[in-house]
Amino acid sequence: MKQSVIILLFFFLLCLNVYSQYQHYFDQGSLRIDFVLSGGAADTHVSLYELKKEPHFGGSLQKTIDPFDYGQFRVVVKDVASNIVIFTRGFCTLFEEWQTSQEAEVLEKSFFNTLTIPCPKNNILLSIEQRDRNGAFVKLFSGEFNPQDYSVSKSQLKHVDTHKLIDNGSTDACVDIVFVGDGYTKREMKKFHRDVRKMSDYLLTQGPFHKYQKKFNIWVVDAISEESGVSDPRKDIWKDTALKSSFNTLNSDRYLASTSVFIIRDYAALVPYDQICVIANTDKYGGGGIFNHFSLSSVDNERSLTVFVHEFGHAFAGLGDEYYTSDVSYSDYFNQSIEPWQPNLTTLIDFDGKWKDMVDKNIPVPTPAEERYFNQVGVFEGGGYVAKGVYRPAYDCRMKSNEAPEFCAVCQRAIEKMILFLTD
Repeated sequence: MKQSVIILLFFFLLCLNVYSQYQHYFDQGSLRIDFVLSGGAADTHVSLYELKKEPHFGGSLQKTIDPFDYGQFRVVVKDVASNIVIFTRGFCTLFEEWQTSQEAEVLEKSFFNTLTIPCPKNNILLSIEQRDRNGAFVKLFSGEFNPQDYSVSKSQLKHVDTHKLIDNGSTDACVDIVFVGDGYTKREMKKFHRDVRKMSDYLLTQGPFHKYQKKFNIWVVDAISEESGVSDPRKDIWKDTALKSSFNTLNSDRYLASTSVFIIRDYAALVPYDQICVIANTDKYGGGGIFNHFSLSSVDNERSLTVFVHEFGHAFAGLGDEYYTSDVSYSDYFNQSIEPWQPNLTTLIDFDGKWKDMVDKNIPVPTPAEERYFNQVGVFEGGGYVAKGVYRPAYDCRMKSNEAPEFCAVCQRAIEKMILFLTD
């Protein structure tokens, strides 16, 4: 009994020390870094666009160092005076997806990007890194900044209504999800609120979210569009909407996304958030999700709920696509001579670091696509857009198809780890 008390006291003091470190280095609110990624298939350039102070930071006040090592990019923040790393996060971008397209072989393009960190009190050295073909992070950009400088913007959207749909506690103890709508006119705000309720209710019934319903806050931001619906270039439909969402992203008809990421962040910044969900007022099938940026999906298609949860898996937990038969714009997306960072994909180069501990000793590796293994955790070939060389943990999963009843056990574990990181 005495030993247990000592262990609990040690844990409490450790948590208190971490929290006091956070207070030492950071103010309330967040610092947003807006930047541009440009280049072609073989080169990437970073240009700073603007620094911006925002009133909220939705992340945990006790955990500022990323333990997962997910993402094709990473931001690293050092306190200049002490030379201590005080914040890291991995993230993905639409630019990296475009770099694997055929267009990137013959053309250079630029993409807006943005990331947020808890607002530092003192000067910081901020670096942006990208993985090379061998999976190692390479520094692309580094600069020293004073968060108190008068040039740091403090502008904020005005006259936008916000609501807290589900309130389970403080932002540092909960996962805060903000829903922003696109293609909803002022007269359609009631529909938008119903759609948010429909989507969020469905999410929180899915495993493992259903086990942690009391760890989620749901926020709603009323982005009012001039026109109903979203753009669909293949049909020559162009809509004037708040977030500029459009189908045919990267020349894929079903890829629904927005390159106006600064605008999305402006709306989301009106409330605390860990994750941004954009829902589009259309009945066409489609969506997209970018890790540690946002997910976007249509709301009125018969498969909208399953697509929404699939895209949330990308954006929230860094899950990779497990399908390999659908057409995509990417080519040679994964280097099969290294282990992918996505927690639900493997090339078997370093399977010990993935879900090997979840595979029963009687399950063959690789696992044959036979009915007796369909409900088992295994190592099924096919995933990450290719039929050979990349493996997934389940015969079917929400990250593979809309017909799967739920996320597989491996994806659920990855999601659960992210929930606990952001809340405990």
